[in-house]
Amino acid sequence: MKILQDAMSEYSDMTVKSFRTIEALGDAIVQHLPIYLGEGSEARGVPPEGEFQEEAGDYRGAKFSTHVKGTLTLAPIQMGVAVGIPRTSGNGKFWPRVVLEFEMIGDAITIRIGDSPRALRGIPLDFGEQDVERVCEEIHEYIRAVLESPVKVATAVTKGKLGFI
Repeated sequence: MKILQDAMSEYSDMTVKSFRTIEALGDAIVQHLPIYLGEGSEARGVPPEGEFQEEAGDYRGAKFSTHVKGTLTLAPIQMGVAVGIPRTSGNGKFWPRVVLEFEMIGDAITIRIGDSPRALRGIPLDFGEQDVERVCEEIHEYIRAVLESPVKVATAVTKGKLGFI
């Protein structure tokens, strides 16, 4: 029984470490994204599924898929990011939501952005600003590539990896 107890303790510790690291990285991405995108842009952490209101601000813990599940496991964690893109004419912003999926593998994090076939691999658990910048660059590239192709928009929306309000 002692071996099982030790294994369970190790699993619990890794699960909590994974969530705390991913939560901190997710918060850093949401904070840095408007700086990366430039003047007039905004970003909000929103639920990865279902409805959201951009005027509600950051959804804090509810921006992670673990919030609805109510339990933590060593499974990938999703986070929604709504990006406020100012309209070129008139007032208001366009708010696409992109779903990021984080997975801790060993001593690094892998992130999938939307339904992109590429994944950002090797983000250290003690990530730095350059790592956050790298993620923001990939989010920008993903949104740009999808919005330039109506077929990609339809595919991403159908897969639930991109949404609009």
